Amino acid sequence: MRTPLILLLATTLAACTVTPPAAAPTPTAATGSPTPTPVVPDQLRPITGAQVCAAVPEALRVSLVRSDMLSDEIDWSNNVATATQVWGQCQWYFGGPRSLGVTVQAYGTVTKTATDHAKQKFDKSKADAAKLAEEPDALGWTYTPPVAADHGDAAYSLTGSRTGQSGRSDSRYVHMHIRQGPWLISIRYQGEERDDKLPAEAELRRGADQVAEVFTTEMAKDPSTVAPNDSGLCGAISTADVTSAFFPSVTEVSSSGDAHDTTCTWKLRDRLGQTDEVVETGGYCGLGVIQLGDITRLCGDLRIYVNNVGRRGHRELKTGGWDAKARRYAKDAPVKHLTGLGDRAFAFADQVHVLAGDYLIQLSYDGTNTGGGVRDTPGYQEPDLDEAALRKSLIRIAKIFVSGLSAHD
Repeated sequence: MRTPLILLLATTLAACTVTPPAAAPTPTAATGSPTPTPVVPDQLRPITGAQVCAAVPEALRVSLVRSDMLSDEIDWSNNVATATQVWGQCQWYFGGPRSLGVTVQAYGTVTKTATDHAKQKFDKSKADAAKLAEEPDALGWTYTPPVAADHGDAAYSLTGSRTGQSGRSDSRYVHMHIRQGPWLISIRYQGEERDDKLPAEAELRRGADQVAEVFTTEMAKDPSTVAPNDSGLCGAISTADVTSAFFPSVTEVSSSGDAHDTTCTWKLRDRLGQTDEVVETGGYCGLGVIQLGDITRLCGDLRIYVNNVGRRGHRELKTGGWDAKARRYAKDAPVKHLTGLGDRAFAFADQVHVLAGDYLIQLSYDGTNTGGGVRDTPGYQEPDLDEAALRKSLIRIAKIFVSGLSAHD
């Protein structure tokens, strides 16, 4: 389920995504270029993906994405905000008969404010949108020319329609792009063919306009008046707790789930060698390491999967189900039973499993936790995974998370 979402986002949100700027070349005496003058950064309000989700009133969300048509989960994600970089996103039932996605972001650099950056990126995305209307893309989507919209400081929308194998349009969406001060707001409202009927462009545009009104108001709020959001179950542990148990800084937090299952992910990326001019928070390191020039960076993804099994499921696990679960894992590798952690717990390979009240919790980590740094220097080691150290980190995180769940309830 997750892979199609990522692929769809990569193809349809490309026009609105703010691409981190590349580092500017360093002036030298030979060139005689003046040193760029640093600017006073905009005051950016931190915003999480969970706050983006919470900003849409339930009545509006239900009117746009009907509860009886649910076919997928709610996803949210955000980077860990810095003085010059904020990003948050929420998606409701992506891939269903109706789906809605909202992204809010602001990026600045040492030499360019987030407001100036937003103006530049907005103008570029609008120009790119005009090019889309000239011819269909490789995936069968055709686009209308961008249409000006009355939101924020500047706004436009475009409509995309996809033609299926039958030769008829089977999917349509309206994508609204808004610039408001330092913020870039992207709203994508999509409808799939249902009962041989495709939603009208006007209907999708009205929905996108309603959501646009919500977020132009939301992002105009004074940061001091915005109530904090606990990020749901993922808020049972802080990014500082995760960082303290591992090696680098947490750069991104995300969650996906429904009423019974939640997956929380923390992207850990060593900030060694990072500057304000190079905004780099992502990068997948599960198949290798992240290298920036002659610097090799530690990286990994911590995932906590939480299943609400309810009272009946808890009772079944307590009365024999837990031991049976541990025996199944023991067929592949040794299982170490843990005490003082939830109701029952065990560690297996690079995982920790915990039963705490009605929650069945699994913690895992994919990446490296030792080595890294500047290549060709004394004592340098290739990034690697120390399994003993990883187990200690996962157990430490599990204890904090379980304690946080109790406070959450």
